[in-house]
Amino acid sequence: MTPSITAVVAVEDTEQQQEQEETPTMMSAQELTELRNLPGNNECIDCGKARPEWASVSLGIFMCLECSGQHRGLGSHVSFVRSVKMDAWSTSQLQLMKQSGGNTACKAFLERHGIDMTYNSSSIKDKYDSPPSHLFQQVIKARVEGTPEPTELPEQWKSSTTRTDSGSSSNDCNNNNNKNLRSSGVGASGKYMEGFGSSPHPCQEPKPSRREQRRKMILSVGAAVGAFAVGIAAATKAKQQRKNVGAKQ
Repeated sequence: MTPSITAVVAVEDTEQQQEQEETPTMMSAQELTELRNLPGNNECIDCGKARPEWASVSLGIFMCLECSGQHRGLGSHVSFVRSVKMDAWSTSQLQLMKQSGGNTACKAFLERHGIDMTYNSSSIKDKYDSPPSHLFQQVIKARVEGTPEPTELPEQWKSSTTRTDSGSSSNDCNNNNNKNLRSSGVGASGKYMEGFGSSPHPCQEPKPSRREQRRKMILSVGAAVGAFAVGIAAATKAKQQRKNVGAKQ
């Protein structure tokens, strides 16, 4: 095997290993127990309901079904919601949940930055669609990636959270600020999080891998060959029917 071929094979093996590591799987009982044991994760961060079964990956917190609906309404770039029992989880997503420190740590961080986290005091939107919450997301990502934790949001990130007259975030997919928006919805590998809980943000359409592109190409060719074969079979059948009718006459 030539050096060039060896290099190509090595790159493909590395990509395959990375894809396997990021392939989402159902959370094991041990992993769920480990996350539940983090301080505060035994109750919903927003209303206090016991044993919540939903989580925000981007914030690393646990919540109940009712509160998860309000989190989903914020958009996945603010709070990416997943079920701990019905969704599959990637390694990087689990790391975000672990590195957050749990509900108690999130509460303490937001309260230090002026957010009232008392149950049913502030709206979920006011608590999490806010600069302190976005900063906390960046802190978690830094912990997972092993980089210094930020102490404040970049200026362009602050401006990207400015509200429009209609009350919605000013998020232009062609604007460079969305690099920061997207970063709050991805794991350490930079892959976008998709799942049962939340739909991906419109700006977060993932680029298919080369393996996926090849698979789709093969499926397309197979579908074309199949359609051609069906057409030939139909034409042959019609020809035979006309022949039989002519023989009867």
